[in-house]
Formats: sequence, structure tokens, C-alpha cells
Amino acid sequence: MTDTRFSLALAQELLSLPDGALAVLNASGDSDMSFAAADRLHLSQSFYPDHKALASRGFSVTVTAETPVAASLVMCHRSKPATFDLLAQAVNLTQAGGIVAVEGAKTDGVESVLKAVRARFGGVEVYSKAHGKLFWFTRPDTQPDLTDWTAKPITLESGFVTYPGVFSADGVDKGSALLAQHLPDFKGPVADLGAGWGYFSRKILSSEGVKSLDLVEADHHALEAAKLNITDPRATFHWGDVTYHVGSNYAAVVSNPPFHVGRKPAPELGQMFIRRAADMLMPKGQFWMVANRNLPYEQTLNERFGQVDTIAQTAGFKVICARRPMTTSQSTRTKR
Repeated sequence: MTDTRFSLALAQELLSLPDGALAVLNASGDSDMSFAAADRLHLSQSFYPDHKALASRGFSVTVTAETPVAASLVMCHRSKPATFDLLAQAVNLTQAGGIVAVEGAKTDGVESVLKAVRARFGGVEVYSKAHGKLFWFTRPDTQPDLTDWTAKPITLESGFVTYPGVFSADGVDKGSALLAQHLPDFKGPVADLGAGWGYFSRKILSSEGVKSLDLVEADHHALEAAKLNITDPRATFHWGDVTYHVGSNYAAVVSNPPFHVGRKPAPELGQMFIRRAADMLMPKGQFWMVANRNLPYEQTLNERFGQVDTIAQTAGFKVICARRPMTTSQSTRTKR
């Protein structure tokens, strides 16, 4: 388990918890939660892998915080607008006189969050540890207006709706735009793996031959935005990650795979997407993907597909179409 600054501060008796329920907002799947009994904890997490990990540990976990509590802890999101939204939720849920705590790394912008909190609340105490901070304050009887901290849907010029904190919330990223330019007309069942807020899905559904489209996305907020953007009855929405989705016999799979966990590079995620796409496709199916040019995906593609073509390249990205998917056993025999 990963120690939290919150648990360390409690162990050093820098603060103490009141009796009653405790909310942890944006709780990570491997965080140490031993500072309170499990039946006191109400965890919220909208990212499927962390949500699933917490549930598998026996915790009560929801997508958004819902239960009134005596104290709350906000784990900073990598997006500051998303962090402020979580903080507004925490203040609303915490009873007057209860503790509201926030912790995060410097790279999560915790310093600027602390500054904003001090401008609205008094008596803020701070504990610095491991290139980050934990700070806390007492929830006042009358709270200030936090309307501007509450996240609201973002409408792009293109008409798409996104949400603060999701990938590419402020507009289409260059890689996705490049892939969309090269997608062919599809026929049959298709999957959008890591669908985000539905940018590829709208392009895919412009093909009349598409029988059905499964949008698979781990970020619950992004998927909810996709439901606003994609109203075609052929679309079905799945909250889950690449290891969760059990669909098969797709004519095509389309993806812009993630390659970070938080802020840490994780190219193995893209490799996992490639292997999962090969498992999902029918024998004559095709996998279309875009990736940063420097990411090492070619070996995995060649291990799991009989034909791999680079369709387009720019200074930063490459568009790849892979055909003739192989099972793991077929790939092993081919290596021999």
C-alpha cells in the first residue's frame, strides 16, 4: 500500500479525526486506508481501474461522493479544475465543525489549491512531506460560495461536450485529429477502445455500414460526456478498462491508447491495448491506432498481427493499421 500524507500526519498526531463517517474523494486504488475502520470510510473514484481496485479490497466505493460525513479527505486530481470540484463536494458533504483535508504533490498544483483555500477559509494548517502537502481546515457553520469551484460541462466550438479533468477536455488532441482523418468507412460491429468523450465514435458512426459501436472508457466523466455527444442508437457505452471489456468478433477496433499512469510514462498500457484489440477482432478484422512516434509499439504489433502498415506520420505521431490478428498461441508458434 502507498502511504498517504494524511495517514502520516495522523500517526504524528498533527490532527485527529472526529467520530463518524469519513469520505475520501478521488481515492487511489493502492492508497493506505488503515487510518480508519473500513465501515467508517466512504470512498469515491470515477476512474475504473482505481474504483475496481478499491472495491476488490472490500471498501464501499461510489463514482461521486454522496454520504454526509464528519470529515473528508480530497486527493488532488492532476487537473486543478477537477480538484476544485472535488473540494467543493467535500465541503458540502462535511458537517459543520468537521475536518476537510486536501493532499497532493507539487506536480498536481497543490500549492495553488492551498492558496485558493486560504483565500476562502480560515485556520488552514499545513503538513509538507515528499514534494507535496497535506492541509486541512475546520468546516465553518456558514460556508462561502463555492459555485465557481463546481465543475461544469465544457462545450467546444465543434459542438462536442467535454468535462474538466478528462483527457483532451479543451479540444481534440493532434494525434486523435490525425487518426480521424485516415479512418476508412467501416462495416459490421466496431469498438472504440478508450473512447473518451466520443470524438472517434462520431466519425465511425458516419459509416452507414457500421452495425454497432461499443464505446469502452475508464473515465466515468468522459463516458458521460460521450453519452451527450453520441445519440446514435447503434452506440452502446461501457464503463471499464482494456482488461475489463469482454466483447469479441469486431470487424474493427479504433484507439488512441493512453501511455501514462498519472504523470508517469507507461508505454505498457498501449501494448496492452494492442494485445486486447487482437483478442477482440474477428479473423479479418483491423485495428486502427495513433501513437506518439517514439513509443515502442511495433514489436507488440508484429507479435499479434500478421500485417502492420504505417498509414501516416507527422513530426509527432504515427497512424497504424494492423490486420490479420493472431492469438497468443499463434504468435508463439510464429516466433518459433
